[in-house]
Amino acid sequence: MIKKLREKSGETLVEVLASMFIFLILFGILQGAVSYSHASMQKNKQIREENTQIIQGLASAQKVDGESKTLSFIATTSEMDKKGSVVFRVPFTLATKTVTYQDTNGQSKNIVFSLYDVSADASVTPSEGGDTP
Repeated sequence: MIKKLREKSGETLVEVLASMFIFLILFGILQGAVSYSHASMQKNKQIREENTQIIQGLASAQKVDGESKTLSFIATTSEMDKKGSVVFRVPFTLATKTVTYQDTNGQSKNIVFSLYDVSADASVTPSEGGDTP
């Protein structure tokens, strides 16, 4: 009986082929994951390089002042259906900074940053403002 079992022990050709097929599928999935990871790292590097150029350009860009405006903060009910009096106002100037940078294809691109430049007299609260503590 033991001799019969030893003769029939081992893997059949079908089992070996099935194991190889499963291994190849897993290897293909792993290769796809590694390829995706590599492409993602390359794109991340590209974005970081462009962001570095933009931040450096933003630090040295000239600010262009726009129109002056005032934000009014108004008291309201919790349902937001009734407005009350003005609590306080914040005067500001709309300003912009334009940054020019080179993308990874060598093309020149512009980005416009909008800024809220608070006026120097923003610490002054108008007389119709809220109660003092």
